[in-house]
Amino acid sequence: MPDVRTEPTTARTVRRPRRLRAALPLLVCVVYAVLQLAAGSRWTLFPDSYRYARAAEQYLGDSRAQAHRTALAAYCTSRADREAHGVRLQPTNHRSEQALAAAAARKCRHRWANARDITTADPRYQAIFAARPGYPLLAAPFVGALGVLDGMWLLGLLTAAGGSLLVFGLLRRGAGLGRTAALTGQVAFLASPLGWWSDQALSEGLFTLCTLSVLWGGLVLLRRRALPTAAAVTTLAYGVGAVTRYSSALVLAAFVAAAATGALCWSRALRHRGTAVLAAVSAVAAAAVAVVMKALALPSSQVTLQDTFTHHFRLPEVADPWSELLGLAGRFWEDWAAQQAGLPYFLVLTALAVWALARYGEGLGPLAAATALSGAFVVSDHPLVQEADRLGVLMWMPVVLGLPLVVDRHWAWHPARQPEPRPAS
Repeated sequence: MPDVRTEPTTARTVRRPRRLRAALPLLVCVVYAVLQLAAGSRWTLFPDSYRYARAAEQYLGDSRAQAHRTALAAYCTSRADREAHGVRLQPTNHRSEQALAAAAARKCRHRWANARDITTADPRYQAIFAARPGYPLLAAPFVGALGVLDGMWLLGLLTAAGGSLLVFGLLRRGAGLGRTAALTGQVAFLASPLGWWSDQALSEGLFTLCTLSVLWGGLVLLRRRALPTAAAVTTLAYGVGAVTRYSSALVLAAFVAAAATGALCWSRALRHRGTAVLAAVSAVAAAAVAVVMKALALPSSQVTLQDTFTHHFRLPEVADPWSELLGLAGRFWEDWAAQQAGLPYFLVLTALAVWALARYGEGLGPLAAATALSGAFVVSDHPLVQEADRLGVLMWMPVVLGLPLVVDRHWAWHPARQPEPRPAS
């Protein structure tokens, strides 16, 4: 007769490791948060962050002038702290970091106190940001509760952590990988530029969340599971992405539609209803964004190109921005290739990931490729060296999604795959 007294103890012993394993993704997020606290002044506001903070303050009810002052104070404090930290490390400096920061903040506030914007007040430039309400709307509650700096810092931390959890869920639930492989993808996301830019006070974090949601929904469709729910999730993600950055959402939807259409034509395994639904949803999303842009007269590529070649509309407009773009893009990609050849870690990781996606992806490969190509397209449309890392951050998606496949197939330990013990003779 079994000893019933040992059964509850055994069950608790079994449940405890399961709970610990289930908590591992959250533990990764906690470790990441601790590391970001240690980063200190390396987290800072960008000029675009100032505009998003100003818009958030206006959504909370402040006037344009008051919102400018509040956002400017936060921007100047943030940039001054970073500048002071850098100067403190110089061997010829003998002033305290606090004194350096205070002087730099005063200089910054004095410079922009009477300006309407820290870059330019040109209506064409302001219209570009007015057409992107998604991120400042999301930031408004955080800014209202904690102030600009603490609120946007916390929001960045949550979007980065949320993106990593989406990667874990996509790989674990969507792709069916083991826990070790999914954790590898989560850590790779946080350690890559995808995690770094998601943590900043910019719209990249929210748009990355939308992109990962599109990929998860798209993967479920490609694997013919829960088609209505997956189609709804994908549609919603496109919608939020369009409100956040409509031009990037249009490009992403177009590339995903092309990838799904290509899969219908060339892959027998993916020639089914789910792939057709993904192609249709993505094509409709791209077309809808284009129609809304036309109907609402939102700034188009023509406007953003003039912004690029006139240094934020400070110089006379160029006659043919598209020809200028072709020349600049050619020079940019030539320089980019030279940089990658000199330090080829991105190329090596991407090559390994692409091999894994092609061999083991089962539908994940076309989605990762479409995402990476959309990132490269955005960079080609704005080939600025100082902004390429941010604008092309989606080029890292194959690495984040592909390397876990290598781990799952070759390095991860799967208890279910261990050989059964032989019975005693």
